[in-house]
Amino acid sequence: MRSALLTGTPHCFAIDDFGEREPLLFRHRLCLMLMPHPQSRFSAALRLGAVLLSKPGIAATILGVRRERLTYLTVPALLELHQAAARVEADNLPGIFVEAGCALGGSAIVLAASKRAERPFYVYDVFGMIPPPSPNDERDAWSRYEEIQTGHSPGIGSDLYYGYQSDLRERVMRNFERHGLPLDRFNIHLVQGLYEDTLHFAEPVALAHIDCDWHDSVWMCLTRITPHLVVGGRLIIDDYEDYAGCRKAVDRYFAHQRDCFAFEMRSRLHIVRLR
Repeated sequence: MRSALLTGTPHCFAIDDFGEREPLLFRHRLCLMLMPHPQSRFSAALRLGAVLLSKPGIAATILGVRRERLTYLTVPALLELHQAAARVEADNLPGIFVEAGCALGGSAIVLAASKRAERPFYVYDVFGMIPPPSPNDERDAWSRYEEIQTGHSPGIGSDLYYGYQSDLRERVMRNFERHGLPLDRFNIHLVQGLYEDTLHFAEPVALAHIDCDWHDSVWMCLTRITPHLVVGGRLIIDDYEDYAGCRKAVDRYFAHQRDCFAFEMRSRLHIVRLR
């Protein structure tokens, strides 16, 4: 087993550094690498300040979706989404943007504000109650689902949990418009339905933000999106450290594709196609 290659911040490594037959060691090493650095908040403040100076509109959008409670993502995670989108545009990569699981639209708004207006952006969600986990998930997912299903899930702050809102798709649309991103003008498409019914691609994918919690949903996204990911394109896995089923799906999917991708541990797991 080769020792992991850790280079600067964020830590970068190849999944095969940990050995296909050693998933527990793999996860242990990931957990060590994900421990918060005491200067992480200070670093995030510096990065936000840099964005504020160079791109005040983007900084306002990030702070706005947080202030309006449109996302569970932290400011560092939103900054990383912006930086990933900006990198795609700077490198002039071909392909669409994808988000799977948008909640109230906060992270999608940041991505939309960070891309060229003409680049297509497809946002997939049931825009309602989250589907249940499967036997591939662990107790963490089932406990969370029980809380949601029984009507006891809190929203962000004091708000109603987004999955209980009957007009969620319309509200997400209004959130985009309030941030100066009308769907038609910015080539944004809200696609409602289950992933197995809606995730079909004929075009290349430059960036995909996968934020759908459970094993089978993450697995479906990986199997439908990754074959279309361009070289230099990026997957951002929101729940890798939060739900065991998500980790299992990612570990299984990439176990036999180890040489084609780089894995970057930031506030979320970033996966970049190398070839």
